[in-house]
Amino acid sequence: MSVEPANWSADERAAFYARRESRNRALGVLLFTLVALFFGITVVRMTGQVKNAPDAPQAASAPASAPAAAPAAPQS
Repeated sequence: MSVEPANWSADERAAFYARRESRNRALGVLLFTLVALFFGITVVRMTGQVKNAPDAPQAASAPASAPAAAPAAPQS
C-alpha cells in the first residue's frame, strides 16, 4: 500500500475503508458506554440511593437548631 491515497488500488481502498469503519464502530460503542455510565451514575446520585456516600444526605434524626441563648440576667 503506497502512502498516497490517490495511488491506491480498489482492494487497498476497500481495506482502508473497512478498517476505518471498524475503528469508528469501536469508538462509537466506547463513547455510548461512557455516556450511559455517566448518566447512570448521575441518576443514582440524584435519587439518593447510594448509602454512606460522602455527600449523601444524612437521615434527619433530630432537627438542627441554633444553640440555646444564655438565660437573661435578672432585672433589679
